[in-house]
Amino acid sequence: MNYAQCMTYLEKLGDEVMTMKFGLETIRALLETLGNPHLKYPSVLIGGTNGKGSVARFLNSVCTACEIRNGLYTSPHLIRVEERFVVDQGPIDSERFAHHLTRVVDAIEGLERSFHPTYFETLTAVAFLYFLEQKVELAILEVGMGGRLDSTHVVDPLLAILTPVGLDHQRFLGDTMEEVAFEKAGILDRAKFALMAPQRSQVQRVFRSEASKNKVELQELDSGAIQCSESSDGKYAFRFHEMEFQLPLYGQHQVENAALAIQAAEVLGQSGFSLSTSCMRKGIEETCWMGRIQVFGTDPRIVLDGAHNLDAAHALVKFLDRHTQAPRALLFAMMSDKDIASVLKILEATFERFYLTRVNSRRAASIEELKKLCPSGIAVEDSSAAYRQALASPVATVVVAGSFYLVGEILRNLSRQAGS
Repeated sequence: MNYAQCMTYLEKLGDEVMTMKFGLETIRALLETLGNPHLKYPSVLIGGTNGKGSVARFLNSVCTACEIRNGLYTSPHLIRVEERFVVDQGPIDSERFAHHLTRVVDAIEGLERSFHPTYFETLTAVAFLYFLEQKVELAILEVGMGGRLDSTHVVDPLLAILTPVGLDHQRFLGDTMEEVAFEKAGILDRAKFALMAPQRSQVQRVFRSEASKNKVELQELDSGAIQCSESSDGKYAFRFHEMEFQLPLYGQHQVENAALAIQAAEVLGQSGFSLSTSCMRKGIEETCWMGRIQVFGTDPRIVLDGAHNLDAAHALVKFLDRHTQAPRALLFAMMSDKDIASVLKILEATFERFYLTRVNSRRAASIEELKKLCPSGIAVEDSSAAYRQALASPVATVVVAGSFYLVGEILRNLSRQAGS
């Protein structure tokens, strides 16, 4: 298949979340047909609710700076699907992507009909094949959803990392912290080493219980060793384990994400990988990550963030209150299966204007749904038109938030404008 045919094939697989099915039988059958590429190199598996992509990206950047050839698999993508597959710090090119997806589709055709992979399972197989072809020394894998039954959980990870856990995807993972934590803790079962961020007490109990059951030593982030400096612009400096770092990403929450990646790198160092203080600092300070409190412009200041759950909304508000000027306008869209009312309640006090829009996804909440929850919001069906209206409004700060899909649409728009 050529690249266009690949895109058509993926579209026919349906929405990534709506078609999600938990279970490892299909991905295992597919990978068996492909020669089990995922077992040919060591892996780090990163689960949790918030920060897992940032921790993965920090660790990828550290490994690249330390000349450890590594593959990074994350989701979702913002503009192009190729963003999900990175070796060192470069995404797969469209030709290689089409080649590997074609190999996966050929293998799928040989499976029994009951084993037809989903969108995410198909792309996970592409990642494993690509990393094998590229001779990576380490794969860094972000769990898609949950952990126990996520298709990334076919690896036997050298290291499992658990970022902070909150309520999200309750329809799939459960309605209580304990239920969600149990699903996330599934990645501990075959891990050689394990590391977790500070957690709510009920989550920590589940993680420690599951680690004990699986005879895995579970380290906690040495958060007492983090010394964070004040920041005027929202990019924080901090000291951790006798090393000093200046973060390239915005938001104080990224300090903990970076420290988690540094401690993970130290665990890898104990496992035979060569990492120095200087290359760890270089890696942290050169990390790039789109759509995570991404800031640009001056009049107005523009902030793009995929915040789509309660903890992420709190982190965004903390950044905005400290590091941006009022009045502020919010361009907002969200998936209908999210806790829209609670996220809006967290955000509402920070904004003077609300622009409610809809993204191109069957999961997206309708304008009518959003208006019921935010009656003062200005409804604009097209996200690009809504963004232009927000920019033209008399505000000092424009924020795009509520969905990575929305952030992706706006970034795609900006990229087209820059190229025209």
